[in-house]
Amino acid sequence: MKKEEAKAGAQYAYDYIKGIIDKTGPRLPGTEEERQGAMLTAEIMEGISGKKAVVEEFDLHPNASIGAIPVVGFLGLICFALYYLSPIATLVLSTFTLLFAIAQIFTYSGTFDFLFPKKRSQNVYTSIDPEEGEELKYTICFSAHMDSCWCWNHSLRNPKTAIPKIVVGIVGFVLLIIMSAVAVGVGMYSFQTISDLAVKTELSGRDILQIVLYVLPLITVPGSYWLSDYLTWDKKKASPGAMDNLSGIGIFLAYAEYVKAHPEVRPEGCRLMFAAMGAEEASLKGSFAFCKKHKDDGLLENMYHINLDSFRDDEHFAAVIGDLWLGSRFDRQLIEVSKEAMREALGEDATEKCPSEMFNPVGGCDSTPFCRAGVKTVTLVAQNPTLTDYYHTSKDTVEGLSMYSLEKGFETVVRLVPKIDALVRGE
Repeated sequence: MKKEEAKAGAQYAYDYIKGIIDKTGPRLPGTEEERQGAMLTAEIMEGISGKKAVVEEFDLHPNASIGAIPVVGFLGLICFALYYLSPIATLVLSTFTLLFAIAQIFTYSGTFDFLFPKKRSQNVYTSIDPEEGEELKYTICFSAHMDSCWCWNHSLRNPKTAIPKIVVGIVGFVLLIIMSAVAVGVGMYSFQTISDLAVKTELSGRDILQIVLYVLPLITVPGSYWLSDYLTWDKKKASPGAMDNLSGIGIFLAYAEYVKAHPEVRPEGCRLMFAAMGAEEASLKGSFAFCKKHKDDGLLENMYHINLDSFRDDEHFAAVIGDLWLGSRFDRQLIEVSKEAMREALGEDATEKCPSEMFNPVGGCDSTPFCRAGVKTVTLVAQNPTLTDYYHTSKDTVEGLSMYSLEKGFETVVRLVPKIDALVRGE
């Protein structure tokens, strides 16, 4: 690939990202802005592939995912207030809240989705197919997500304290469960007032236990407050999603244009698919819906799925090997050839630490639904793995993008396709 072609690919991706954000602004899951971005992208796809883009709608409950973090915080404050009136009520509510957080925020199970309003989102995709008479042997599917995220207030203010604050909030729930369980266990279904204790000339062991149980819950209040303020639902303050994740869509659209101009680069018998997924920030709902819809129709057969998720940080090119929270591990062969493609794209800029491989430390990515569906998958990023003030915040803007990351991301994709073809052919 010529250097000017790589730069042209990066410019195409940048222009796409800017064009979408200028027209839609932030695109929270299940909103009209997300749909508008998807339809604009569908038009671009149609211009590349020469056929109607496929639009597949699905239901979701967007605020039932990480959008529910403030709800958890508010419930924590209610648990604290109830504690002094009825420890048994706090025991029940705090236990439920912790289970709710595990199900909705940490494992994406969707058990309590029904408690939140339902909305609609959509996946849009197209493909460049083998020529007429050419046998279809396999599919390479490039995906990235259309939606952007609620603004994480603590990350915007100080990313170094964002994770500790949420940990303190979670620990607070555990402490409330323990303290209310102890109170209930010793028959302390309500508390004496402090004034009643003050008039006593001698405190019994039960009185001392009550004082301890009375004072300790105070340390849970800051954590619950931080959770309640962790993100804002105000879509005007939401992330524009330039890096996360219009950058991924921009890169694969630039590659699709490249294939259109150079049809000889498409491997024989290979279908190239390009998918803009909806509602990734709402527990990967778009990718789960896609895999569920196509699990029996043959579309997922012989598929190699490459998820492009966030390209901005020049020194952090990496292949994601799995989602820790969701217990998924991605395809080892794809990880290795992806790192090779990145290394070749970076050239002299490649170092011992870049490109790298890593587990996704927080949350999940769109590779996990494909992994669970038995599809070989990997996620590629150029993103600092530690929290920054532009990850899931209003600072994820076009102005913050790196043309270098877009260029090398595009070149990585160009170099990766023939490597996957070699895997298929057993070379």
